[in-house]
Amino acid sequence: MLTSLVRPIITPLMGLSVVGLSILTVPQISLAQTAGHSSHHHLMIGRDNLQTLTSGTYAGLANPNYNRLSLLFPHLHDPVSTSGLHAIGIYSYTGPAINATIIPTNTNNQLPEIGKAPALSLTPGTGVFTNKMVSGKTEDNMYSDLKMKPLDHLTDDLAEPFVHAIYNAGNGRWNDLLGDDASISIELVAVSPGLGIANEQGQDLFNAVGDTYLIGQGDHFSFTPIFYASPSTSDQNYSASFRLLDTNSSNNRTPWLSSGTFSINVQAKAVPEGSNFLGGLTFLGIMGFFRYYKNIKKSKLIAKNEDLEYLA
Repeated sequence: MLTSLVRPIITPLMGLSVVGLSILTVPQISLAQTAGHSSHHHLMIGRDNLQTLTSGTYAGLANPNYNRLSLLFPHLHDPVSTSGLHAIGIYSYTGPAINATIIPTNTNNQLPEIGKAPALSLTPGTGVFTNKMVSGKTEDNMYSDLKMKPLDHLTDDLAEPFVHAIYNAGNGRWNDLLGDDASISIELVAVSPGLGIANEQGQDLFNAVGDTYLIGQGDHFSFTPIFYASPSTSDQNYSASFRLLDTNSSNNRTPWLSSGTFSINVQAKAVPEGSNFLGGLTFLGIMGFFRYYKNIKKSKLIAKNEDLEYLA
């Protein structure tokens, strides 16, 4: 279907020492986060306004993500005031600080984050996704809500401690406005064979690697990609990689810089070979029941008519 490059983040780095830039100090994730989804426990899009790195191996160097779009994942911590954002799609430095090299990805670039949860499950679809295995929000995987919204949508709920904490994460590093003129698009960088990406209406977003799809304008939009695949008799693992772009350069406007590359990993469990046969038997059984019920009603009606004729 499309050009393949499965899990493109780990292997292309060829063993280089890569240090992500914006993984904040992380207290232990609370049980509340894994027990369910907050109404704001989904992916967010921000613009990095930090000009110079202030901590870590590369402190004092220019932030390679300054004025770049960033894909962010909120983490609920205990206490709630320490909750923060993990940057999933960003650039990072590699190598010694004295001779550091910038690369368009980082070690924290996958959803689910490495070692924290299994790949997102694809389950039988309905409606426009009938006969497909599709992604969707589940309560057993905190990364399963793939809805994307600009960070500014949090401003209506800043009275909530969790919302206040993530909105101001990194001393407000990502909470500057994208602006009404920003046209935020998602670009397909790589995809496993057999994996499709659609919108909620079932329309495919991409025809080939390198294609872009406009997901929203300004600071007030919501977009949820749907990953789908055909049922299989064996477990199938899939991966797709993306980056975010600001594609509006009209009126001499300078677009925000692109995000780093990030990947989303999904898995479709095997569908037993006999499932269609059993489904057919079930259907035949139901139809047989209705025919039986219909015959009984017909027999009773005939008997009733005969009784009426006898009484007459």
